[in-house]
Amino acid sequence: MIITILAFLLMLNVIVIIHEAGHFFAARSFGVHCHEFSIGMGPAIYQKQGKNTLFSIRALPIGGYVMMAGEEDGSQSEDSEDDWLAKVPESERLNFKPKWQQVIIMAAGVFMNFVLAFLIFIGLMAARGYVVEPAIPVIDSLTEGYPAKEAGLMPGDQIVKIVAEDGTVCIPETTDELSEFLAFNPGESTFTIERDGENFDVKMTPHKDDETQMVLLGFTSTSPVRQISFLEAIPEGIKYGLDAGGMVFRTFGQLFQGKGFESLSGPVGIYKMTDTVVSQGLLPYISLFAILSLNIGIFNLLPIPALDGGRILIIALESIFRRKIPTKIVEGIIIASFVLIFGLMIFSTYNDIVRLFF
Repeated sequence: MIITILAFLLMLNVIVIIHEAGHFFAARSFGVHCHEFSIGMGPAIYQKQGKNTLFSIRALPIGGYVMMAGEEDGSQSEDSEDDWLAKVPESERLNFKPKWQQVIIMAAGVFMNFVLAFLIFIGLMAARGYVVEPAIPVIDSLTEGYPAKEAGLMPGDQIVKIVAEDGTVCIPETTDELSEFLAFNPGESTFTIERDGENFDVKMTPHKDDETQMVLLGFTSTSPVRQISFLEAIPEGIKYGLDAGGMVFRTFGQLFQGKGFESLSGPVGIYKMTDTVVSQGLLPYISLFAILSLNIGIFNLLPIPALDGGRILIIALESIFRRKIPTKIVEGIIIASFVLIFGLMIFSTYNDIVRLFF
């Protein structure tokens, strides 16, 4: 448990600190005053004043933040002459910088999350020395008691089409696409099977594994393995990262359509996943590190005002309409979106607890 907790906190903190460091270095490169760069939250246990920035280590090891002058998020005011913001000239404030500089500063955190993820993916490919090609959904073996076996499927059969209950259609080229589709369509679906050059339809309802929350048909397919050189690891790592990122985008797309909320995981679920991969060894843990960094980066791109993507959207709207949105309105929208995100976190944590204990 101690190892899992430490691994979980290390992963979370490194990802968040890398993200905030992106904001910090981009802001400083454009001359934006950064009042504080903090590792952790809560009361400060160590602080050192740099030339322009106060560097802090705080008691709660749950992420961190960079406090930039001129962030219109409701956290800064000039109500008193002693306020640090009152001493910062307008030329060093974020909200007085050109719009394109503001966009780069807001996007820099996400960019660093992507850089971290892709570097890890490339490193993993180089360390492993081989890639596992995506398996075609052709049945290699079947498991007793699972839907595929009970539906009468046989080795050599290929799943060529799936139609979900709501009419959604999938033409799976790989088992990954098949699994992804079933995750968001866990009810009974109609499967078109190709056997010896002829097609026929069967209906199956995937089995849901209570521990992993995966939906399964109960068959395996062969995944070809290909050896790669160190140089080949670079494009392969990038390709793997792009594929993983595409899956995250599709997942968010499904959520916006109202699908998959029952599988949504929060901090508890991530902790449980960390516990599982830590027991499997270093490489699976580092892989989770990269995937989580990618997820956090993409999540921050969503057009929600409390997130980087939302802040970029506000900047873009101001540029398009050539007028500034009143600060109080921006602050109110950001606070409201924080409530939305907090509610989503509560819901996902509830999901995690139900899956773990009920």
